[in-house]
Amino acid sequence: MKLFTKNNKNRVLKALEGELSYQKLTAPELHQFVQHWNYDDVIEPFKWIIKQKYLDKGTALCLYWMLQPDYFCNFKNEDEIKEDLNYHNYQLIKEIEEKYVSGFYTAANFSFDPNEEFLDLNANVKCIPSVMLVKSAGDVFEKQDIDFAFLRKPTEKELKSINTKINNAIKIIQISNPDFIYDQTDEAVEAIIESVEYWKEKDFNQLKIKNLSYLWLDCVRRKHNWDWIIWDWETGNNIGVTNASKELTCLADTIINHTIDGFQNSSIIADLYKDLSGVNSFFDLKKDPYSGIGLLFSTDHLKFREQ
Repeated sequence: MKLFTKNNKNRVLKALEGELSYQKLTAPELHQFVQHWNYDDVIEPFKWIIKQKYLDKGTALCLYWMLQPDYFCNFKNEDEIKEDLNYHNYQLIKEIEEKYVSGFYTAANFSFDPNEEFLDLNANVKCIPSVMLVKSAGDVFEKQDIDFAFLRKPTEKELKSINTKINNAIKIIQISNPDFIYDQTDEAVEAIIESVEYWKEKDFNQLKIKNLSYLWLDCVRRKHNWDWIIWDWETGNNIGVTNASKELTCLADTIINHTIDGFQNSSIIADLYKDLSGVNSFFDLKKDPYSGIGLLFSTDHLKFREQ
């Protein structure tokens, strides 16, 4: 597949991570989305995807086999299947099957061959229509390497920018709390919360209110011995802090974005700060209301590059 750019890869990655709606993906991007999806997770996106006329036949066939239709050939009847934990997969399989066989999907740009990955001489395919066993037309569009992100130390220029943002955050706090001095992290976190509450109902358009997140990150860094980190990819980067093992990372902006607009109670600023004490991985957290809303990321899958 030609012209599948870095931007296309990044869009697929964002859709997989929930940062971009899968409904905004193009047909080529959906083909990669299907190949990269973790099928131990929910299959909710595919209930919408399979109903789209522009879905490529090869993509539909690929998804069909990713859902393991041959598994259901081992059951005597549908009543037995209804008792199985994977019945929701079966329902999706049957809908893809009906649409594929009836000619609902007409585009055939991406070839998919179930015989290469899913079928062998011992496969039980007695319940599968013969057309679903045949390679679809089109060009082969193999699974692309889309996770090209990596972690690195910030440059001197980036560290200077971080310090500027922290100093700006201190000045923002001092507008409502003139006596504030940044010398204790616990007190600084409380001051950040007070500042968020102060500015919630006010016009802060002229203030770089998101810079409060850099002060919060610095409190986390100093309190828990974390390090500044750059989450870099080929189309941009994010500033954050990471623990010693680089398994956990908090990124700038989000914690202030979520609290200044009321999406999360401002107390979460202190909760996460405290809950990170002694934590090396997600398994060490007593509770995790953070990862699902973008406040804490698992980064053990990312490579670290020395500058």
